[in-house]
Amino acid sequence: MSRDRRSSTCACAAAVFTLFIASASSAQTPGPLNAITDVPGIEVGHFPLPSSDPTSPPPVTGTTVVVSRAGAVGGVSQRGGAPGTRETDLLRPENLVEKVNAVVLSGGSAYGLAAADGVMRCLEAQGIGFPVGGGHVVPIVPSAILFDPGRCAAFSVRPDASFGMGACEAAKGGPVQQGNVGAGAGARSGGSKGGLGTASTVLTTGASNGIIVGAIVAVNSSGRTFDAQGNFFAGFLELGNEFPLIGSSATEVVPPSSLLQNTTIAVVATNARLTKAQATKVAQMADDGLARAIKPSHGVGDGDTIFVMATGTDTRDATNLVNTIGSTAADTLSRAVVHAILAAVGDCRVKSYCEQFPQNCAK
Repeated sequence: MSRDRRSSTCACAAAVFTLFIASASSAQTPGPLNAITDVPGIEVGHFPLPSSDPTSPPPVTGTTVVVSRAGAVGGVSQRGGAPGTRETDLLRPENLVEKVNAVVLSGGSAYGLAAADGVMRCLEAQGIGFPVGGGHVVPIVPSAILFDPGRCAAFSVRPDASFGMGACEAAKGGPVQQGNVGAGAGARSGGSKGGLGTASTVLTTGASNGIIVGAIVAVNSSGRTFDAQGNFFAGFLELGNEFPLIGSSATEVVPPSSLLQNTTIAVVATNARLTKAQATKVAQMADDGLARAIKPSHGVGDGDTIFVMATGTDTRDATNLVNTIGSTAADTLSRAVVHAILAAVGDCRVKSYCEQFPQNCAK
């Protein structure tokens, strides 16, 4: 190879490397709500909601729905060994339908997939869905479930279509309730209480300025999210002092949960305009956020599944921003995992993080 060709090749490689670095880094801040609903057009609903009576026991299972009434380009990553999902094949880039209308996260193991029926009926009544002629629509509602039956109630207590209908009817923007609610109601994590958590990130510099990424996750993992001293594996990703931790104290390490009774499921949303292929890549990159926050992840008994919803309200071409969005999605999902564990309250058999580490949790 001549010197000129070597020089040209090196210059090209340097330019590509510079583009990658620029696309993978950006100043970040939490959104106003630090929730997935910071993404314009995204609404969240839970069913059932915890009682306002503090003496009433919290729900033992539930359903969460993430709604985009205008539709959002969808993608999915499924890496766990024991998945329970619906309509994930439709999200493959080569398949017809571009947009999803909602994503359902639910307890109940495979039985809980029935919750999506209620969401479909709810959206159909509003005329939201894929048009099929004659004024009819078919709402596109992918879903995933986690295992929680039989923990604090009979095995037969589990979400059905009425849970999906209730969650859809409750869907709205604004603050998102976390902890023992919706799909996180009966969740456990590494032998501690799991739950539902959310977070968001606003990118504030360069070409990605104004891009928003949000995540919501139901943490029901076989792996743990913190070490024996109560240090969260993803704690280093904190933005703006969002984790109310004030110290650490040693405690007995709790045993992990049973094989095949786990799964962490999540939705990542962004206002970026993505194609299905790009949304799929963002989902794959976001999945690294679970591996960073939960050890181990994606095991034999985990059905870990992550959906992406890209609303496209930011109409810029995002081709050169996919690395940035995917990296941000991973960090945001990791932070949402920490929020889920911090917001959880112990149930009938397992303690929450803050019950095990009361000195760690800010009052």
